[in-house]
Amino acid sequence: MQKPLLLLALWLFTAAAAYPQALTDTVPLTDAPPERRIAEGRQQIQRAFLAGDRAEVQFWMDSLQRLEASAFIALYWDERWLLYLWLENYTAIFDEIRHYRDIEAAEAYRIRPPKDSLFEVIDQELYENRHALFNRLNRAWLSTEERAFGALLITYLLRLNIAEEDQQAYDAQLDAFLKQYPNSRFKKFVLARMYQTAKPSSGGLGLDIHFASADWTGALSRSLNSPLGFEIGGFFSRKRWIVGLRFGLGEAKLRRTVVHRGFSWFRGDPYHFLQGELEVGYMLYQKRRLQIGPILAGGRSGISPPTDENGNYPEYYQDVFRFSGWHYTVGLQADLAFNRTENIRRTSYNGLRLRLGHRRLNLDAGNPAIYGAQFFLSVGYVIFGRYASDVARSELE
Repeated sequence: MQKPLLLLALWLFTAAAAYPQALTDTVPLTDAPPERRIAEGRQQIQRAFLAGDRAEVQFWMDSLQRLEASAFIALYWDERWLLYLWLENYTAIFDEIRHYRDIEAAEAYRIRPPKDSLFEVIDQELYENRHALFNRLNRAWLSTEERAFGALLITYLLRLNIAEEDQQAYDAQLDAFLKQYPNSRFKKFVLARMYQTAKPSSGGLGLDIHFASADWTGALSRSLNSPLGFEIGGFFSRKRWIVGLRFGLGEAKLRRTVVHRGFSWFRGDPYHFLQGELEVGYMLYQKRRLQIGPILAGGRSGISPPTDENGNYPEYYQDVFRFSGWHYTVGLQADLAFNRTENIRRTSYNGLRLRLGHRRLNLDAGNPAIYGAQFFLSVGYVIFGRYASDVARSELE
């Protein structure tokens, strides 16, 4: 009789000694500072995760979540979402994704958890067993949209698309998902966070430089030889619209002597044609590497002798023979991209730009020899860069 009593007493003593440790392993340290409770909880999650104990992982996640009502972060969002996938708790992860902006705002001012290896352990383990994640997702009681998004989310969280071609293929899958489910409750998160490569927006800035030639009409064609020169332009483009500033300089010689205010500008002497204008264009055709559209412009232009620093020409040239006025331009512009692209309106590019048109000039200042207009042709190089903007992905076509 004494021996059983002795064994019972020994068992009770052992259980009493082990109870505090067992309590520590299963119940949060309610009297400890938040930092220590969070650190202990994260360690418990790591141990339970490696042991495959889902109930224990869920218990400690719930415990830490109660701490997040204070000023601390207990689990980072990606840690929490990976664990939700492992636990097959899709309702929780889908709900958080719908409110991701609120979660981000709340975490921005909270104290981060102590540094440990929890994320690395979860990430590595799930990466090695990613096929099981996909299989469990496919077997889950979810809608077709939720399964499709879940598969994209697993790829995103585990960073399975490192190579550039994989990133482009993944982004194409996101495009397809948004086309199939344009009103998806996951759309905002997809647009804001999941794309691997920044999609160019519908707007951007460009620059071009041209070799230009022109032919005069009316009396100008009899007074002046056709000028050769260059043009440079800067422009802003959004969707099909183009708005820009352009400056040009051409040079040639007089075809005949021009008389103005009793003075003569002699045949064979040089002249400069200078123009600047504000232009607006609309690209009617945009397919693959080519875009074409009309342009309208208005500005100021002038004809004058060149600056004479060596005394080769009469001094009165600079005072008398300056003809300037407002003009308007009607023309056509075409761009051919050098870089291969499926759609020039969706990408940055560099290439060939061709411009041709008519300028209605107002230069004569009462002199019939300077009355006329101009037809122009220019060929040059254009470079255009679109702004990077994830928001532009909502403009899928």
